[in-house]
Amino acid sequence: MENSLEGRVAVITGASHGLGQAVALKLAGLGAHTALIARRAQPLNEAAESIRAKGGVASVYPGDVADAAQVRSTAAKIQEAYGAVDILINNAGVPAPRTFQETDFSDWDEVIGINLSGVFYLTRALWDCLTKAPSAYVINISGTAGLRGGGSPAYGGAKFGLTGLNYAIAQAGVEHKIRSTILYPGGMDTGWRGAPIGELPRSETMDPDVVADMIAQLVTSPPEFVVNEAVLNPLAQPFM
Repeated sequence: MENSLEGRVAVITGASHGLGQAVALKLAGLGAHTALIARRAQPLNEAAESIRAKGGVASVYPGDVADAAQVRSTAAKIQEAYGAVDILINNAGVPAPRTFQETDFSDWDEVIGINLSGVFYLTRALWDCLTKAPSAYVINISGTAGLRGGGSPAYGGAKFGLTGLNYAIAQAGVEHKIRSTILYPGGMDTGWRGAPIGELPRSETMDPDVVADMIAQLVTSPPEFVVNEAVLNPLAQPFM
């Protein structure tokens, strides 16, 4: 896959840390021009600098994917800078209270806004850019909660909704040769919910760099087929 994305444009949300940053580093290392989106400007700039330090290309677009006006503005800037977008990684997400009783209206609005509405907003706002690419690819990062639910109504509801949204994106993309995949990763070693990074064995938590490798394999795969969905779990959790 060396330099297999040379000159292509990849937009990654939630790119300031965790899986988003790992994906950005991986795709930039393959030659992609990366456009990084996240709410916090300082870690976003630090992520971009880490890409540039390795010889990659990165631009930053601080903003909230749950804010439709900000998304439109960001999409317009990306379109002006690049024209076409080849890859869109919808990775931005936030956790939620674990129980129904703990979840108030503001929790619901925030989680649905970022984890579901934000995916629609940015994909829709960049649609014209995606259609201009010879064969664009949209990757939507869900989670195993998108298959089995859980105690959190906001998080589970958003991730179940993302499955339906992914199907709609895939169907709309057929005539434009836009592929769309939804990934359901289990536990990753990213500090999610404050879990300590690096303490659990690899059989119990996935390295985000390895998950990023799989995403790179998807976006560099032949355009004649699409992986509709994939479940990724640590080795110690082989079943849903």
